[in-house]
Amino acid sequence: MKTVLAFAAGLLLAASVHAGDTPSDKSIAHGKFLVGYGNCHDCHTPGWGVHGGHAPKDVLLTGSGFNFQGPWGTTYPVNLRLYMQKLTLKQWIHTARTMKPRPPMPWWLFRYLSDEDLGGIYAYIRSLGPAGKEAHAWVPPGQPAPPPYLKLVVPRASPGAHAAH
Repeated sequence: MKTVLAFAAGLLLAASVHAGDTPSDKSIAHGKFLVGYGNCHDCHTPGWGVHGGHAPKDVLLTGSGFNFQGPWGTTYPVNLRLYMQKLTLKQWIHTARTMKPRPPMPWWLFRYLSDEDLGGIYAYIRSLGPAGKEAHAWVPPGQPAPPPYLKLVVPRASPGAHAAH
């Protein structure tokens, strides 16, 4: 009988630990809101802007044909659905706090988010499941890059451009 009780207690403990790892619907909904508000879809969801901010669920955050070329080379938005599958929540929060990817990714916006916010983003993206294929790798400046891409012309800063406002 002790063995049966110990086994049952072990199952309950394992179930409660596993349940604690499952994101709540509230966390997923909060992440969905933040991804939308942060305009992540603009670059990471194919056809998002062309279709007025709508796309089928199977293409959400799978990377995009909206690529960018500038003085840094040519960048292709990451397939976030595949990317997040490779990370634990702890790794994602660390990455969000320390990454400095190439333009036009506005990485500095993550500094305004709490760990709970970042956890919501993680939960939402992972809830979509893996889909799509890996994004094309960055292409260094001056090397041919596969289209399509938007060419960004960055003006040179004039002397004193960063003077007091």
